[in-house]
Amino acid sequence: MKSWRLTLLLTAVSCTLLIDAAFAQPLEKVRVAVSFLGLWTSSQPTFCRDRGEFRKAGLDVDVLSTRGGSENVQAVVTGAADIGYGAGIASVFAAAMRGAKIKIISSNYIGQSDSFFYVRADSPIKSIADIQGKTIAYTRPGAVSEALLRGLKTEKKIDFKTVSGGAMDAIYVMTMTGQIDIGYSVPPFGIDAVRKGDIRPVFDGNVVMSQRDVVSRVNIANADFVKDRREVGTRFLKTLNQCISWMYKNKAEAAKIYAALNKIDDDIASRSVVYYPQSNMALTPLRGFDAAIKQAIEDKFIDKAPTKAQVTNLVDLLYQPGG
Repeated sequence: MKSWRLTLLLTAVSCTLLIDAAFAQPLEKVRVAVSFLGLWTSSQPTFCRDRGEFRKAGLDVDVLSTRGGSENVQAVVTGAADIGYGAGIASVFAAAMRGAKIKIISSNYIGQSDSFFYVRADSPIKSIADIQGKTIAYTRPGAVSEALLRGLKTEKKIDFKTVSGGAMDAIYVMTMTGQIDIGYSVPPFGIDAVRKGDIRPVFDGNVVMSQRDVVSRVNIANADFVKDRREVGTRFLKTLNQCISWMYKNKAEAAKIYAALNKIDDDIASRSVVYYPQSNMALTPLRGFDAAIKQAIEDKFIDKAPTKAQVTNLVDLLYQPGG
């Protein structure tokens, strides 16, 4: 009897030591550059980190906010970040065709349902028909907002001047002070001003038909990171996918987290989340990839389509849910 008890005790101690050893393993550090931290799509790594999900997966994730477009890509190219979350795909093509050592590791967002363009409440501009000859803001060169305006020009045959305004708060000031006619925003920024009646939306990203079902933002990684730490990148995306699913299954709680991150009330947070269908945030497939290449050529981000070999070298989807 004593021998049996001693064996059971030793087994229990061994299991405890094994568990402790597993938790004692150093966490894998991952540096993630996100486009405009605070947007619903770019905030998912932060949500996942703050809820402790990355740590449970053995990851220590640092989140760096960039101003989108080429700035996000540059952070990955220079090695300041391992992963670029939500990079505009046109900027990714441009960098890759110039020899940048980057990989597209997953989709980030399909279409541009979250983008909206607005005017001051007292503006005479009422609809797209009124934007001829006006100045319209986008964020940074290579950002999805610029691609959207290029698509609008092509489809509607309307001539207007585009202005790079940088961050959305800067664009808001430029619009309200009359420096530009039409501002650009993505929820939650601008939703409170709409609610108060200070600004008035004129059109949103869905008006550009050619981009509704086309991947507009992707998640990228430094090529050396993919080569040397592939399993870490896969684990990051797998954990992230689980976090995204949780956010949509628990929208009320997710909206509260989102509100706290942005220091906004729950009503604005809930209004903002409506702009983002879950299906548009699937990590795979890269829907409309060929159309995205064509758009990048038309917008002069690249001179010609990448070869099959170049695409194969660029695209390396690390994690495919259900696959």
